[in-house]
Amino acid sequence: MYNTPLRQRQRLRDWAISIAIVAALVAGVFLWLNHIKEQDAQERAAMANTKIVYVPDPVQKLVKRTDGSYYTATPEAETPYTGTYDYMTIEDHDVVVPRSVSVEERRAEPSFLWHRSTFINDITVRVIDPHEADQTPRVERLRCTVEPVDASKPSYTGDPHDRSRLKIGPDQEGTDAGSQQLCQDRITILVPDGSIQP
Repeated sequence: MYNTPLRQRQRLRDWAISIAIVAALVAGVFLWLNHIKEQDAQERAAMANTKIVYVPDPVQKLVKRTDGSYYTATPEAETPYTGTYDYMTIEDHDVVVPRSVSVEERRAEPSFLWHRSTFINDITVRVIDPHEADQTPRVERLRCTVEPVDASKPSYTGDPHDRSRLKIGPDQEGTDAGSQQLCQDRITILVPDGSIQP
């Protein structure tokens, strides 16, 4: 009998502590979700103020190979429409340099152990029209870059080849870019005819 008020106080204190812990957890989750939402809004605003720009690399002039081709293509086994394109260019002092471009390229920077650090190129082979002024067999590369629409506002400053979780502009609000790039480098191999040697 004498212990009843003490037990009630103990129970009330236990309930108060439990309620305080639950309230702190709910407040923490709410604050965390609010922070994520603000970050997402900032990222969307930065992406909305970002435009994709293509900057040309120096043109690489192709050398005719001994087999009569200007390039060879090696398709990947699992995806026959992608692969590596080997060619030769002539540099200063008439030095012939073997080169290649690939649809899928590895990044130079180190990455996480489980993350495949690659980016995808858009490669096309175009036959030079006989009436075109420039008949030089060549490789033209347009590098994908980003710049702000309005320089006074925040914009995306990362690598546009990066495959990260980005929201691209207000028209895609709520969508997840997932493993996509913002843009791809555009590589065109221009040759007098489209034939290649195996």
